[in-house]
Amino acid sequence: MRKDVSKLDASDQTLQWYARAIHDMQQRPPGDPTSWQYQAAVHGTLQDPSTFTQDQRQAWSQCQHATWFFLPWHRVYLGIFEDIVSATVAKLGGPQDWALPYWNYSPPGSRALPAAFTAKQFAGLPGQNPLLVERDQGNDGKPFLDNKAVSLNCLKRANFAGHLAPGGDSGFGGPMRGPNHMGDSDQGQLEMVPHDMIHSDIGGLMGDPDTAAQDPIFWLHHANIDRLWEVWRKMGNANPADPKWLSATHFFFHDASGKPVSFAPQDVVDTVNGPWHYQYDNLANPLGNVH
Repeated sequence: MRKDVSKLDASDQTLQWYARAIHDMQQRPPGDPTSWQYQAAVHGTLQDPSTFTQDQRQAWSQCQHATWFFLPWHRVYLGIFEDIVSATVAKLGGPQDWALPYWNYSPPGSRALPAAFTAKQFAGLPGQNPLLVERDQGNDGKPFLDNKAVSLNCLKRANFAGHLAPGGDSGFGGPMRGPNHMGDSDQGQLEMVPHDMIHSDIGGLMGDPDTAAQDPIFWLHHANIDRLWEVWRKMGNANPADPKWLSATHFFFHDASGKPVSFAPQDVVDTVNGPWHYQYDNLANPLGNVH
């Protein structure tokens, strides 16, 4: 069960085990697909592509943006990362069922970064807090996001796929476009707000797709984006039935054992019966009766 990080009680150790797992992953060789550096590079890296190995050319800098593959690609990315962290937590003596929490920044009281991500040290861990990285902060030490409303009007968009025509509707999930790594226009409504807004307002590593996944809050942010996809679907909306979306494109990754794997969107549309068996603790429509 993926839970809202702001609702975790004081005795919950989800974030402590997350921090310990990150520290462990950071000690692994960068060429290990289960290392922190490797997993971050799957989304993007500042390393010169001409220096990539054949394996890295397939696996690194693959994040999908401004395309209808934005949501399914990131779902696979989250699932594999969660598997790696969960296996690491278990290896370190933690719970066998560790699950990635999500950051629901829509309620006014939850817009500041969770305290665990701003503390210099984490209770029970030596050295600097693994959850603390470079970010752009307001003068009061809080993210600029703290004073902003987070619109979820994207949930009102009934069509998943949009079009690339000038002034056209980009849809909830993005325009009908082939794999697209670094798109800065024509994003789907969910990708624009709240996705892009959160990346920009946190800033630092999160402000650049080539470094964003190095920030531990990235994964909680994208868990919430994935949750909002499920909220949208539960509202009675449908994913594309077009084979060009369902099965024509496969995404290349390495699983938690380091083995090469690939997935098509049709493999991951079901969160319960797909490759990963997870649910969210809250899929209520935040807009009430508005559709």
